Amino acid sequence: MKILVGVIPDSSAADAMALAALLQKSMGAEVVLGHVYAAPSDQGGKRKVDAEWVEYLRSDAAGIVADAAADAPRLGLTEFTTTVHGHRSSGVGLDELAHKIGATMVVIGSAPGSAKGRFLIGSTADQLLHGAHVPVALAPAEYRRSSPESLARIVVAFQDTPESHKALEWASENAQDLPITGLTVIVRHRVMGSNQAFDGENLVAQQVRDDAQVALAGALRGIGAHAQAEITFGDTVQSAVQRFDWTGDELLVLASGGSLLRRVFLGDMTYKLLRATPVPAIVLPRHT
Repeated sequence: MKILVGVIPDSSAADAMALAALLQKSMGAEVVLGHVYAAPSDQGGKRKVDAEWVEYLRSDAAGIVADAAADAPRLGLTEFTTTVHGHRSSGVGLDELAHKIGATMVVIGSAPGSAKGRFLIGSTADQLLHGAHVPVALAPAEYRRSSPESLARIVVAFQDTPESHKALEWASENAQDLPITGLTVIVRHRVMGSNQAFDGENLVAQQVRDDAQVALAGALRGIGAHAQAEITFGDTVQSAVQRFDWTGDELLVLASGGSLLRRVFLGDMTYKLLRATPVPAIVLPRHT
């Protein structure tokens, strides 16, 4: 595994590097610190870009990754290289840079303004989560202050879709010796009415749980790994996720939503899980 860590002159870069250090330690990942500077367009038909200005931008970018590299050992990174890349869009540029250097994952931190332990999707994350060709790992705000010494398990969100099955396969292939938990989140839609309606709702909920349990157990057998199956209920995705027994040293793996393209696409359930998860998450592109 080779991961590209997107660094910027902001504390979120430290969060991303702390997550990268955990992946390096737990999965043996090779790490590259990279910064995308805002390269001006020099397409044909437009005014020629000033070479001195471009060199200034490149030099400034080199200074940003140098500062990140100086901070990296404190965050647990033992070995890494650095690089810079020019593109008008930071998210598209990171995906382009990942392809250029052969990275198999991009790691970024939260946008400014996120609550501690949560991830806020900014413009860079939005571009990656709707178009990256490699998995995107997201470090929650202030993860640098709360990251564990090592990962304890990988939790895979499972919905009995082809992409969720692929997510389990990805986890099995990359888990090293980490245990895997398949987690199905079920949102219980409340029905207002008589006790008879409430009883009927309970019967439906139990059937949904039973069907989910069968599907999840079958999927875990299919990957040939010793894995635990968990199902959590709630009136919302957030309440269901909160009822799961998180210990803070997990990594959540999410499948993409409904896109026909071989890239990350942030579907509705994936988006809600990202908003609710208290641990770092990896969103996989389709057909991973």
